[in-house]
Amino acid sequence: MKKLILDTSICIDLYNGKLHKIVLRLPYMFVLPDVIIAELNEPAGSLLLEFGFTKEGISGEEIEKAFVLRDNYPAPSFNDLLALLLAKRNSCYLITSDNALRKAAKLEGVASHGLLWLFDEMVLHGILSGGQATDTLEKIIREGSWLPKKECEERFKKWRKEV
Repeated sequence: MKKLILDTSICIDLYNGKLHKIVLRLPYMFVLPDVIIAELNEPAGSLLLEFGFTKEGISGEEIEKAFVLRDNYPAPSFNDLLALLLAKRNSCYLITSDNALRKAAKLEGVASHGLLWLFDEMVLHGILSGGQATDTLEKIIREGSWLPKKECEERFKKWRKEV
């Protein structure tokens, strides 16, 4: 089963959309770096582990590498850079809505996707209907998540056709 490494913003968006249980139906292993589990308050990182997310530790060597990365990529949080390094170690996707982190991932040779990709996957696998996806994404946006307007509108249009 392919691993997906999630950053903090994705965890919060999934929780705000009440997708933190539903997303686990996808055929992926959802992995959170231990440092992100520790920093999450709403939702609590321990709650995500109870639902089935997996925790993976960060090595001392990776922490040292993250300090170097922070010099090159000052915009992403330190913990999110650790998520990038974890994705690199596992040769898997980094799932983030942070544009600066996505740019860093690309430069580091790590493939990344965002929240909209997870929505596409949930619709593709029949976990969410087009209408459910539209309603849920609109709720996440109302909760304050910034997502690219054009890409959201394209999905709303597509999903509304499927209803």
